[in-house]
Amino acid sequence: MKYWSVTSQVLVEEAEKLWLKTEILVPEKNLFFIHGKGKSILFKSNDFWWNTSLGTKISNDKQLAYTILQKYGFPIAKSHYLKKSEWNSTSLDFVENFIFPLVIKPVDEDHGDGVMMDIRDREELREKLEYAYETYETMIIQEQVAWDEFRVLVLYDEVILAINRRPPTVIGDGKRSIRELIEYENTTNPLRGENYNSSLSYIKADNELKAFIEKQWFSLESVLESGQELQLRGNSNIGTGWTIREYTHAMHPDTKSLCIRIAKTFGLSLCGIDIITPDIHASYKDTPYTILELGWTPWLGGDRELTSVNTAKVILEKLFY
Repeated sequence: MKYWSVTSQVLVEEAEKLWLKTEILVPEKNLFFIHGKGKSILFKSNDFWWNTSLGTKISNDKQLAYTILQKYGFPIAKSHYLKKSEWNSTSLDFVENFIFPLVIKPVDEDHGDGVMMDIRDREELREKLEYAYETYETMIIQEQVAWDEFRVLVLYDEVILAINRRPPTVIGDGKRSIRELIEYENTTNPLRGENYNSSLSYIKADNELKAFIEKQWFSLESVLESGQELQLRGNSNIGTGWTIREYTHAMHPDTKSLCIRIAKTFGLSLCGIDIITPDIHASYKDTPYTILELGWTPWLGGDRELTSVNTAKVILEKLFY
């Protein structure tokens, strides 16, 4: 099924392992029922009745989400919102108060689509915005925070998973080009697949990746020395080839409580919270942190294979048992 997501698949598989009955209604729309224990729950991928409609609407618009986060004292990166209709020769005057590098992102996209990072100066910012406005109406410009990025999954009043989201990398062998190393990883790693239909997505050799490695004085045709590791892009999103490392049990309890409080603020019983911090082991009271964004339908694929937590099973057990 071409449009059947890995999140839908793992929910159905784990439901059947729990002796629950599944009924797929419209596979191309990821619409299905899970029946059992006297209940029938309708799913659209991992979207169901737990989250409030207001919380989902606000989470879908990054400008609204950042406004609420700031209102309740949760720190975000310094931000500016710029509409396509306001785009002119003087509209970048605000950057005088910003510190480069910067990152830009659409207000209403997810999965890292439209995100451009590591923007070093005003001219590059202008070029990237001109490109972005070919597709999007409103962009967020933010100061880029350079700490480690973590995805924290909150279910009701509990953090059930914490992972370090890591940008894709390749390691040189002194023979193959960066392009060939990417192709080798994409074709030989059985966990990688198209977009969000596998545990890991293919590494995309797109313009953003090319620009990122060029700033490190490489091109796709460069040959890395044997053992030399190269980070391929600035962002660590699912759809652009991320890898992950689990920190569920290493995350400080204070920071877990903070994430639970954020989810409650938005009325989200199931929520993925992206945090940037230099030390996830430390309390948020003692180390800096920044909230990157929220996800009210967090991707569930790959947890079974890559961490100690089967999130789909945990969600279904909470729902049906």
